Amino acid sequence: MTHAEKMRLLIDDQYPLAAKYDPEWMFENKMGCQCLWLAESLSRIMELRPGMRVLDMGCGKALSSIFLAKEFGVTVFANDLWISPSENWKRICAAGVRDLVFPIHGEAHALPYASDFFDAVICINSFQFYGTADNYLSDHIAQLLRPGGQFGIAVWGPDEEFKGEVPKALEPNWWPDFYYFHSLDWWKWHFEKTRLFSIEAGDDLGGDGLRVTERWAKVMEKDDALHRGGLMRWNRLVARRNSAYAEDFRV
Repeated sequence: MTHAEKMRLLIDDQYPLAAKYDPEWMFENKMGCQCLWLAESLSRIMELRPGMRVLDMGCGKALSSIFLAKEFGVTVFANDLWISPSENWKRICAAGVRDLVFPIHGEAHALPYASDFFDAVICINSFQFYGTADNYLSDHIAQLLRPGGQFGIAVWGPDEEFKGEVPKALEPNWWPDFYYFHSLDWWKWHFEKTRLFSIEAGDDLGGDGLRVTERWAKVMEKDDALHRGGLMRWNRLVARRNSAYAEDFRV
């Protein structure tokens, strides 16, 4: 596939907001997914309004943070461990959102924010790397979200949890640390069992999760069972912070 063909694939009519952005910019700053498609899909089931404070956890190169600020007028704290805030600040300034997006270097278990500070938390293709422990939501992040605030994630994983061994079709491409990929039902229970959250919405990107997986695989020239055959797909989930347990978990 030529580079020009890849650029055309990055402009998807199903995601008109993301289609406004330069595909060369999106490709140059990619980190494992087409994050603007995922952010746009997630925004359709979240409440995002100008003036809201949003934590973009694991923002990578801050593309999703820039997108959220430009499209919804929200104030975004672009939190990442791997990408330096100075590098992200250059992209933020170039995008014209220096008054709305603030790059932060923060480890997921030592976040430098006040309790009840955020109106919303968004995690695009990142939560699986640090948020699967049973106590992570209660101990490290739920308290940062105000009661009634929303928590939205977009994650890649199996359609159903594997029972026992990894399916034979996936085994050749399954790395030992892929244990963090989970099904949508698993993620729902992960939030619900804390009693700190109520699930408001969750699906495979409104039925588009498999198509997005396969389209991105073409861009990345990946031809393996992980990216075709329907066993793995993108999912989105939105949970709301319960006010009934607002004071239960405080540092």
